[in-house]
Amino acid sequence: MTTVTGVNNTAGSSVTGSLTGSSNLGKDDFLLLLVTQLQNQDPLNPQDPTEFTSQLAQYSSLEQLFTVNDQLGQLETTNGNVVQMTALGLMGQNVVVQSDSVTLGNGSVTLGYTLSNSVDQAQLVIQNADGNTVATLDGSALSAGEHFINWNGTGASGAALPAGEYQLKVLTRRDGESTDSGSPLIKATVTGVDLNGGSSTLVTGAGEYSLGKVTSVRN
Repeated sequence: MTTVTGVNNTAGSSVTGSLTGSSNLGKDDFLLLLVTQLQNQDPLNPQDPTEFTSQLAQYSSLEQLFTVNDQLGQLETTNGNVVQMTALGLMGQNVVVQSDSVTLGNGSVTLGYTLSNSVDQAQLVIQNADGNTVATLDGSALSAGEHFINWNGTGASGAALPAGEYQLKVLTRRDGESTDSGSPLIKATVTGVDLNGGSSTLVTGAGEYSLGKVTSVRN
C-alpha cells in the first residue's frame, strides 16, 4: 500500500512538472494526464469505469473544439483575403459611401443623400471643422432612394471654400414636421486601396473610407 502511494505521488509530480509554465491545458496535456492516471492507479482500488468513460468523452469534446477553432481561424483568413481582393477590384470604380465626412480638394465633389421614404423637403447641410454651416444644398429629388448633388466647393456667399474636411447633415421635412428619413452620401472614384492593419480602406478624391461604408458601385 505504501509503495503504490509513493509511485502515484512521484508520477503526479512528474506530470505536473511537465506542465509547469503553461497557463492553458491543450488536448495533448489532457491526454497525458489521463494516460498517467491509468498507468499509476492503485491496483487494489482501480478507477471507476464510469468515471473513465466520462473522461474519454471530455477528451473527445476537447479535441473537437480544437478542430473547430482551427477551422474558424482558416475561415477568418480566407474571408480576409476575399475582402482584400474585393477592395482591389474597386480600383478605378465609382463608389457610393455612406459617411458624414467629406474632404474638399481643388475641384468639385459629388455629394448625396439617401431617403428611407418620400419627403416634402430635403437639404444637405455642409459644416466646417468649427461646426458652422458654410453651405446648404437643396435636394430636388424627394422620393425614397439615393440622390446626388454636384458641389463645386463654394460657400453660401458664392466664394470658394478652403480645401479640407467638412461635415455633412441631411435635414428632411414631411407634412411640415422634421423627419429622420435621410443620411448623407458621397460618390467618388477609387484611386487607391490601403490594406494595412488587416483592414481595407478605399482612397478617393473625397476622402478615405472603409470598405464597409460602400453602399453601391456606379458607372
